[in-house]
Amino acid sequence: MSEHDEPEGYDGEVTVRVDGEPDRTARAALVSRFDPLAGHLVWTGRISAEVAAGTRLEIGTPHGSGTARATERDVWGNTRVTGVGRPPFPVELLDSTGLPD
Repeated sequence: MSEHDEPEGYDGEVTVRVDGEPDRTARAALVSRFDPLAGHLVWTGRISAEVAAGTRLEIGTPHGSGTARATERDVWGNTRVTGVGRPPFPVELLDSTGLPD
């Protein structure tokens, strides 16, 4: 088991921004992990806001903001998201290496 097996994440209130719509507040559960096959960090999660699949959105946390794509709605009415780029929460792997955003 490597040091990168345990996912890091954020669970709490977020601001959801979609172009052309007012900002919304939602609850989010987001996690990141290093994917050795892809060779980089990936982050995913769910938000309690209704966003159409395929929509690009910005998710803001107290730590920063990140871009994601809505992928689908789950059976509880949440929207599943896949991150694009750096996640909107601290990640030890990125922060300790000094890699750019």
